[in-house]
Amino acid sequence: MGDSILADNERKRLDLGLPWLLCFAMFTAWQVGVFSYSGTALAVVGRLPLGMDSGNLMPLIVAGYLISIAYMVIFPRHIVRAERVLASLALASAAALYLPFPSLWLTMFFLIQLLCCCVMIGFETALIVGLFSDRCAVKHLFAAYGLIFIIAAFMQNQFFEVPYGAFKIFNVVALVLQLAFYWKLPARAWPEYVRKGAGLVCPRRLFAGLFALCFLGNIMFSFGISAAEGVEHGVFVFYMSFSALAVGGYGLLRRFRLSPLRIVFISVVVSVAGFILAIVSLYVPALALPACALLGPGCAACFLTSYYGLVMTKRYPSRFISPVMIGISFAASVLILGALIEAFRDNTSLLYTVYLAIAVALAVLYLAVEPYLLYSFRGRRLISEERIVEIAGQEEGENGNAPLSYAETKPAAPAPAELPLAEPALTEPLIAKPSLTNPSLTARQRGLTVSALDRLSSRELAIAEMMMQGFRYEDICKRLKIKKNTAYWYRNQLFDKLQIRSVREMIALAEKQGRDGE
Repeated sequence: MGDSILADNERKRLDLGLPWLLCFAMFTAWQVGVFSYSGTALAVVGRLPLGMDSGNLMPLIVAGYLISIAYMVIFPRHIVRAERVLASLALASAAALYLPFPSLWLTMFFLIQLLCCCVMIGFETALIVGLFSDRCAVKHLFAAYGLIFIIAAFMQNQFFEVPYGAFKIFNVVALVLQLAFYWKLPARAWPEYVRKGAGLVCPRRLFAGLFALCFLGNIMFSFGISAAEGVEHGVFVFYMSFSALAVGGYGLLRRFRLSPLRIVFISVVVSVAGFILAIVSLYVPALALPACALLGPGCAACFLTSYYGLVMTKRYPSRFISPVMIGISFAASVLILGALIEAFRDNTSLLYTVYLAIAVALAVLYLAVEPYLLYSFRGRRLISEERIVEIAGQEEGENGNAPLSYAETKPAAPAPAELPLAEPALTEPLIAKPSLTNPSLTARQRGLTVSALDRLSSRELAIAEMMMQGFRYEDICKRLKIKKNTAYWYRNQLFDKLQIRSVREMIALAEKQGRDGE
C-alpha cells in the first residue's frame, strides 16, 4: 500500500517547460520589489511615495506567514485555487495604484499586495514540493530563478534607479504572468498524504538533517543579504553572482548529468569564503564587493530548501513538510536574524564571525546528510517496499535469516558454509553487477564480486536499504519487528560480507556498482 501511494504521487508530478517556470519565478522578483519599495528589507530605505511607516509592517508580515502555514495544514489540497485568488487580489490592488485614490487608500492597496506576497511565499514552496517532478524542480530552482534574479537585482538595489512608475508597471506584468501560470496548473491534482496502515515509516534521521539544512540555509541567505546591504551596490552584486552560479550550474548539471546536491556544497564552500572575506573587508574596504560576489552563491543553500522538501515528500508524503519549512524560514530569516542584528549592532566584526560559524556548520551538516540525499534520488533500490512489508511479517530465523540476537549466536569465525544461504532471486533486480575488469575500480572494489551481494539475505537487504534511506535503528526494528541487538547483528553481517565499515561506504558502493552496470 505504501509503494502504491508513492507511485500515484509520482504520476501526478508535472514537468513544465522553462517559459512557464519563468512565469512562476516572477513571484520572486515581485516579492523582492514589493519588500524593497516598502522599506521592509534590512537596510534598504523605502521608496514608496505613500504615507506609510515601514516600521509598522512587521505585524502584517508575521500575519502573512502564519496564515500561509495554517492554510497549508488545514487545506493542503486547495493550494492552487488559493494562489489564483491571491494573485487576482494582488493584481487588482496593483492596478488600483494607477487610480486617483486618496493616499490612505493607495497605502491600503499596497499593504494588500504585501500581505498577499507573504501568504504566497509558503504556497510557492508547497507547489514545488507537491507537484513538480525532480527535473522540473531543478530547472525551476536553477535556470528560472537564475534568470529572474537578474530582474530582482535591479529591483532590490539602487545601482540602477527604478522609478515608482516602472515599479507599478512591473507589478502588474509580474502578477499577470503568475496568474497565467496558476491557471495552467491542475487544480485537483495533489499528492496523497500518508495514512495509518499505509506501510510507510518516516526516515526521521534524514528528515531531521534536511530540516536542519533548511534552517541553516535560510539563516545563511539572510546573513548574506544583511552583509551585502551594508555595501554600496552590494545587493546588486550579491544577486547577480547568484544568477551566474544558478544559470552556469544548470548548464553543468545538464552537460555532465550531475546531482544538484553537488552544486549546493560548492555554493556553501564559496559562501564560507565570502564571510571570511567580509570580515577582512572591515579592515580592507576594497574587498567588500568581492565578498558580496562570493556570498551570492550561498543563495543556493536557501533556495534549494523546496528541493529538500521534494526529497522528503517522495519518501514520506506528509502534509506538515511544507508548513514546517516555511515556519523554519520565518524563524530563521525574520526572528533570529533580527535578534542577532540587534544584539551585535555595535560590533560588526563579531556579527560577521557568527555568520561565518553558521556557514561552516551548514557545510559540515551537509556533508553528513549528502550521502542519504544522493541515495534517495539515485532511482534504484536494493529491495522494494512491498518486499520489506513481506519480510516484516516473516518469523526471524526463516529462509536464511539470522537468529534472534547477536549476543546469543555470535560466531567465533564462521566458515563460508556457515553463512546464511541466499534466498531465491527477488522479483526486483538488485544493484547492477560491476565488471571485474573495469580499470576504474580499485583493487578492493574488484574484490567485491557480485556473489557477496547475492549472499545477503532478504532481511539484510531490507536493513541495508533502510539504513541508506536514513532510518534510525529504532525505526528499523519497529518496521521489521526485530530487537535492536538483532538489527546490529544484521548490520555487522552485511558490513562483513560487503567489506565496508559505514553506511557512507555502502551508499558509495551501491552508487558505484549502479554506474558500472549502466
